[in-house]
Amino acid sequence: MDINSQPENYIEENEMLKQQLEVLKNQNRIYEAVLDNTHAKIFWKDKTRRFVGANKAFLDYFGFESVEDIIGKFDEEIGWLKNPSQFLNDEMIVLEEGRSVLRSECKCIVNGQEREIIASKRPVYENGQVCGLVGDFNDVTDTNKSFKEVISELNKTKDQIKRYEFFDQLTGVLNRSGAYEVAQDLEEKYFEDSRDFVSIYLDIVNFRSYNDSYGYQMGDDLLINTARRIEECMGDDSILARFAGDVFIILLRINSEEEIEELISGVINYVGGTRKVDGYDAKISVKCGYAKYSEFMDIDRMFLEAERRLFEAK
Repeated sequence: MDINSQPENYIEENEMLKQQLEVLKNQNRIYEAVLDNTHAKIFWKDKTRRFVGANKAFLDYFGFESVEDIIGKFDEEIGWLKNPSQFLNDEMIVLEEGRSVLRSECKCIVNGQEREIIASKRPVYENGQVCGLVGDFNDVTDTNKSFKEVISELNKTKDQIKRYEFFDQLTGVLNRSGAYEVAQDLEEKYFEDSRDFVSIYLDIVNFRSYNDSYGYQMGDDLLINTARRIEECMGDDSILARFAGDVFIILLRINSEEEIEELISGVINYVGGTRKVDGYDAKISVKCGYAKYSEFMDIDRMFLEAERRLFEAK
């Protein structure tokens, strides 16, 4: 009985081994299919950093026809890395310390072009000892470009918002908020070098009559024209802002009182007079009033006093 039963047991064991082998083959085919169909570029190396294998995505990315083209080679031999020392340092951490290096940003050369990649590497163990590593990477060049483009657009939007915040949209000069920003800068400089600054208020006399007689478009064009002419009288140390309606303000760092009088005289003479605006002869005159920062040591009080003196002049 025992002799006759041995062949049956042998056949059963042999069948079981065949089934297990087939299962292993199927699992191996599944692993290979997964490796070859993933978008991630996967590679594995031995303890000496030589390539042992790579998946299809890796080979296609670098233009290799077969894994045999890289097996047994170092990265430095293949010459695809922009900075080989970074890869070397990462891999020595994995192989010598048994620590994973995740999402390391690197650059490589593909078809003569520099590409940005993010690579991760993990240790492979055998009998409790590190025997190699497995790594993967993805190309993020286009993603980074898109991100940079988004950031660039955001910065442009911020600049536009800032322009709306500090600039008058009709004349293009600073608005009230912008004037305060400049005044605060001048105040800081005053405490650094004691150089005084002045706020000069300018008002177009009887401006409302132009709107009433010729319409608001003519009034807008008159404001734009006046702003341009005031700027033509100003030097590099002065800033123009439209404070409200037809009231403009010049902020100017000064060394003497004569500079103020000279600028005011130039503006009144150059801006005033009869000139064509939208085909109409507009007779323009402006009034001015000013106050120095050193009189009050306070920006708001300086502005208020300059405005009061302006209306006194009118």
